[in-house]
Amino acid sequence: MILQNQRNSFDSLKEKSYICINKNIMSMIKGVITGDLINSTNIASEWRQTIVDALNTCIADFSPLTPIKIEMYRGDSFQVIVDKPEHALAAAIALRAKLRLSTPDDMDIWDARLSLGIGDISFENDSIVTSDGEAFRLSGRSFDSIGKKKLIVSTPWADFNTAIGLVTRFADDIISSWTVKQALVVSSALVYPKTQKDMAEELGMTRQNFNYHWSSARGQLILDYIEYYRSLIEKYIQK
Repeated sequence: MILQNQRNSFDSLKEKSYICINKNIMSMIKGVITGDLINSTNIASEWRQTIVDALNTCIADFSPLTPIKIEMYRGDSFQVIVDKPEHALAAAIALRAKLRLSTPDDMDIWDARLSLGIGDISFENDSIVTSDGEAFRLSGRSFDSIGKKKLIVSTPWADFNTAIGLVTRFADDIISSWTVKQALVVSSALVYPKTQKDMAEELGMTRQNFNYHWSSARGQLILDYIEYYRSLIEKYIQK
């Protein structure tokens, strides 16, 4: 009986250790966004700080939802680590929206190519660009082959990539056509859910004006796309 109790205690300890290890592994799955500004050589140096401020403001907006940080490098490139991968796609779209809505009048719309990689982070340094892991490699490799696309999502799961790939192409096409006002109205909904009435009031727009820009920006479709991604992420991480 004593031996049986010892075995039961050992099995229980093994199960608790296994659960703990699994939780630690799951907690290391993060999102990494690799990006660079499009046509950055055409952006005058006096606007560079405006761009940096726009990106940093976007990151700060998401900080109540998830630990998140950004690092600029080579002048026009950047990487972002999003600790909670379920928020990584919304953050990527918000970065593009923030750039577009921050564009000064009479200038070509600012935008960026973004590659989102989801996976393990095996080494995280204070400097993002010297960190390493599956998420970094997926993000970097996909960025190298991004071509004319401006948004791409890569994960370790082939079925996930197939499921998200086509809808990402449609979403990318929509985002790439946003005007400043369209980017503004959609960006207001990317962090926290709000009613259209509240968003219109927050932006100082009439309901009619807000609804016009929201509809033309396909705002609800973008929110549905983000929710679809989030449901897939949660399902695959829990496997």
